[in-house]
Amino acid sequence: MLSDSKKEMGNAYGVNKYYFFPSRKTFLIDKNGVLIHIFDDVNLHTHPEDILKFFN
Repeated sequence: MLSDSKKEMGNAYGVNKYYFFPSRKTFLIDKNGVLIHIFDDVNLHTHPEDILKFFN
């Protein structure tokens, strides 16, 4: 989990471009630092289940 109060990672991943607020996204990064999946449309009610479904 990452908190990005300085907007550095959000700018690097291009998620701070809309309406002056960052969009809510989840990036799954493996232990080698490789991006393996992006969840673009995060639903706060189902997101934990969505992540678990990805791995199953």
